[in-house]
Amino acid sequence: MARVAWNYAEDERLLHSEAGPVGRDLARKGERVAAEQRRTAPVSPDGSHGREPGYMRDHISSNLDRDSLGLYVDIGTDAKTPNGHAYPLDVELGTRPHTITSHGDYPLRNPKTGQVFGKTVEHPGADPQPFLRPSLDVLRRE
Repeated sequence: MARVAWNYAEDERLLHSEAGPVGRDLARKGERVAAEQRRTAPVSPDGSHGREPGYMRDHISSNLDRDSLGLYVDIGTDAKTPNGHAYPLDVELGTRPHTITSHGDYPLRNPKTGQVFGKTVEHPGADPQPFLRPSLDVLRRE
């Protein structure tokens, strides 16, 4: 009869450690997806919300971590407008027409041109510019 001895410490290192082969492969794949997101993220030539051009692209990252289920990689951008709205999903999926309202007793204006719009503006919405979900296709091409 054969005897099998399981090395739990080695199992943990191989399959569940960030430094093991599974963790290293997951981190490598996460960085490949993040690099594709940075390559394909739309960049406004004038910037937006008072930010420099490329702000959203420059905030794309890939972070290997673990939770109660095991290793995972968090890929994406933490870019936010000055008032805290996470807008990359709006870029990815587009937006419906909506009303923009001034948050004070002053009109909305374009700070670059000085154009004054009034206290409310009917925004026509924005077309989707997918760059997050399509970036996963780089893993299919491996």
